Amino acid sequence: MSGWIAGITAASLLAAAALALTPPGRVRQVTRLACGLMCALAVAGPLARLDIGALAPGLAAYEQRARLITGQAEEEAKMLDRTYIEERCEAYILAKAADAAIAVDGVSLSARWDEKDHVWYPWSVTVQAPYNSALAASIEAELGIPASRQEWSGDG
Repeated sequence: MSGWIAGITAASLLAAAALALTPPGRVRQVTRLACGLMCALAVAGPLARLDIGALAPGLAAYEQRARLITGQAEEEAKMLDRTYIEERCEAYILAKAADAAIAVDGVSLSARWDEKDHVWYPWSVTVQAPYNSALAASIEAELGIPASRQEWSGDG
């Protein structure tokens, strides 16, 4: 890297000196063109020594790491979405119970991934309270969890 910068600096100084010593007119225009080409070659010098064969495996490894990181981020986002859905549904059930003056000690809801629609949806619930038909009907109607996937701690 420092050799490359030194080359650019030397080419620039040489070009400046050549242009300062060249008389005005046609000769100066030709000198300016030659100095411009010399500086461009100094800047592009590392590209001529670039080993394309060595670059391909590095790019492939970088692409593979990028895919891995992207996949992990997508999986984490999916799990965060699941947690959010479960917590919101649990809070909804607790609020419904509180509105109906039903004593509920806790709610645990599990969500399931829908491969077709790519969303989480409420799948089953455990309610820590004796069975209440009104709340059970509300859970089924509002969250789509049928009675067969509802568990109540007061059930015998």
